[in-house]
Amino acid sequence: MRYVVEAYLENHSDRVKERTIGFEVFQRDADYDTNQDSVVRTTAAEIRKKLAQYYQEPGHEGEVRVLLPQGSYLPEFRLAPIATPTPLPAPPPPEEKRSAASPNVVRERLIGMAVAVVVMVIAGLGVYGFSRPRANELSLFWKPLVEDSSSAVICVGQPLRVYIFEGNRTADLNEKMVGTLTTPPASPEVREQTAITLSELRPAGDRYYSVGDYLASVRLAEFLGQRGKPFQIIGDRSAALKDLRGRPAVLIGQFNNLWTMGLTGNLRYYIDRSTHFSYDVLDRQNPGNVIFSAVRNASRPEEYAIVSRIFDAPTEKTVVSIAGMTFNGTTAAGEFLTNERYMREAFGRAPSGWNQKNIQVILKTTMMGGATGPPKVVATYFW
Repeated sequence: MRYVVEAYLENHSDRVKERTIGFEVFQRDADYDTNQDSVVRTTAAEIRKKLAQYYQEPGHEGEVRVLLPQGSYLPEFRLAPIATPTPLPAPPPPEEKRSAASPNVVRERLIGMAVAVVVMVIAGLGVYGFSRPRANELSLFWKPLVEDSSSAVICVGQPLRVYIFEGNRTADLNEKMVGTLTTPPASPEVREQTAITLSELRPAGDRYYSVGDYLASVRLAEFLGQRGKPFQIIGDRSAALKDLRGRPAVLIGQFNNLWTMGLTGNLRYYIDRSTHFSYDVLDRQNPGNVIFSAVRNASRPEEYAIVSRIFDAPTEKTVVSIAGMTFNGTTAAGEFLTNERYMREAFGRAPSGWNQKNIQVILKTTMMGGATGPPKVVATYFW
């Protein structure tokens, strides 16, 4: 119950899914079979029953109600209905000379008191939901960038190996490869026998973003926008040093971002492609030591990403970089950097004054059917 309420208040409804709850709350495997293991559904049904019993007990009639609707794991909050006042006894005879108020006056007072209680409850929910102390790990990490007087820039890596056809055969090649609105592409046999020269291919990576880099940039843009931080989004192909110098920056992408290696290439932890068809997380303080490794195929069970925040960047401003092995790692890192709970887990026990140091975090995410699971911190470094 605590998990789903916190997710609701932090505006992370994407975490309130059966498989994710099973993974994070009940320590099930990331790809466990929800049809065979109904722990989440069973627990939710038990919670609904206990909530119903609780609100039926005397003394809880006026409380704000927390509900878990049938068929959903997102909580709902409802104010208790205002009870109809109990009819008052008739006023005493005049000869007793009591100064009793009329029933209408008493009723108005009771309704006024009830309205006051409702207002206080709503105000209390507002204070809890929107005015909670913001000096948490998430805000401390981003404070140097958010409070900088200059506007920020989000520099997104762009694909290096995206091409389009050009030349006299452009229409014919496009029709064979992808088809048209009314005709399907050519058969695999025809495509295999179609020869293409390099002069008929033109690089077009500067027109596109990979899906993981795009999702991470959307998360970060929303995050900065909610905090009133002005920012600009640019692709790494069109970015020049003048666009980054003197401005705090977020660099998204590892092998496809020309600026990531340039501005963070001398940091302790880094990702490299090995000759053994794998991605490796390496440590410059221990040359030759592979800390983590992941195979380079679509069915890999896990992936890693490195999040860095440095103050002494060549741009003379704070730089935050997201370097994933592929776009999947970048997606997980973007989620990590905008999630209060994940940041609390990463820095809740960090050394004193960590928020004023340079930082590197190694993240691991479990792959589930081609999608990324929750990011987990496996190593941190402060200097």
